[in-house]
Amino acid sequence: MLQQQFEHAIIVGGSLGGLMMGLALSRSGYAVTILERADSSLRNGAFIRLHTKPYSNSEIERELSNLASNGNSNVEAWSAIQERLLNAVAKPGITLQHHTRIVSIGQNESSAWATSEKGQTFKGDFLIDADGYRSIVRVI
Repeated sequence: MLQQQFEHAIIVGGSLGGLMMGLALSRSGYAVTILERADSSLRNGAFIRLHTKPYSNSEIERELSNLASNGNSNVEAWSAIQERLLNAVAKPGITLQHHTRIVSIGQNESSAWATSEKGQTFKGDFLIDADGYRSIVRVI
């Protein structure tokens, strides 16, 4: 049986979860497109504590955990973590597109896609919902 090769991921949502997922997939060899509704400004006002206990202890997980936590487990500004992740995704293989509000998604046997309110269609082998608690993807 021929196993399907996945090469391109579409991620709807470019906050911390979407950026981390994009980095993990990119480091695993996938081309990644991250679609974010908001502009590129950093979020202010929120602080979080990162739990850095490894899940699988893979090299990619250790690298991403260190990138997100900046090597410590202190409380840190959301914007500081976001800035590190934005800098990390600014590399070949990852496309981050701001000001892209997704209004529909779909899939068939060979691909998945997301369509923006401006009529742009972004196509990949699979699509990941990372657009948070007011998810457009879950509503669609």
